[in-house]
Amino acid sequence: MATQHSRAAARFMISPSVLLLLGWMLIPLGMTIYFSLLRYNLLMPGEHPFVGWENYSYFLSDPAFKIALVNTLLLVGGVLIITVIGGVLLGLLLDQVMWGQGIVRILVIAPFFVMPTVSALVWKNMFMNPVNGLFAYLAKFLGLQPIDFLAQAPLMSIIGIVSWQWLPFATLILLTAMQSLDQEQLEAAEMDGAGPFSRFFYIVVPHLSRAVTVVILIQTIFLLSVFAEILVTTNGGPGNASTNLTYLVYAESLLRFDVGTGSAGGVVAIVLANIVAIFLMRMIGKNLDA
Repeated sequence: MATQHSRAAARFMISPSVLLLLGWMLIPLGMTIYFSLLRYNLLMPGEHPFVGWENYSYFLSDPAFKIALVNTLLLVGGVLIITVIGGVLLGLLLDQVMWGQGIVRILVIAPFFVMPTVSALVWKNMFMNPVNGLFAYLAKFLGLQPIDFLAQAPLMSIIGIVSWQWLPFATLILLTAMQSLDQEQLEAAEMDGAGPFSRFFYIVVPHLSRAVTVVILIQTIFLLSVFAEILVTTNGGPGNASTNLTYLVYAESLLRFDVGTGSAGGVVAIVLANIVAIFLMRMIGKNLDA
């Protein structure tokens, strides 16, 4: 009986927070769905007639949508490949005993705490600037023609910037998983004649599978909404070469002033993100049960 009363008291105490959280989530979502069903353009004040699925049809048939969808997938996939492989390699390096190990780990993790806007500005002006950037100086020093990365390879440049931000997170998770590996297994494999590569691929990699799944799940959810790096560096250009779904929704709503179509795009982006999240949650569930 006391347990039932304590559970009821606990539910009562957390209910305001739960209601506030639901309101914070459901009210904006409801308004977005409502605006997506209206012809709502900021350049045409007055009544906003109900148009049903017209905004969705227009957004999905827009050639920019297909480009943005492909760019989103390339951005997410590229960052995941770089951060997972780089995180494993950095984790192996940081797992070794070295002088100043604590300082090195702090320096490796530091980029994760830099704001995306600040990071994008630094990369744009200090590294990728074709005139005064560090990469331009290195190219001139080697007798090569400097490359305007943000104009000639905009999507790859953004993938590089975002990967630099998320690599510390992947490294931290994978390093923690490596340190939980039973060293006796590695020692026994070494005594049985297994080389470094055999120990890595047959012992370390299977042990890291769950950590890799967690990294992929968390990063994918955040990478689907990358925006600041694109806004600061390329503004989605040249053309739509670096436009993802998030930036396309922003462009429709605040650059073209079409709130109805932008809201429809937001709903489409939410549906696609939830499909990906559900798929990843099932994948991580199977991996954890294995």
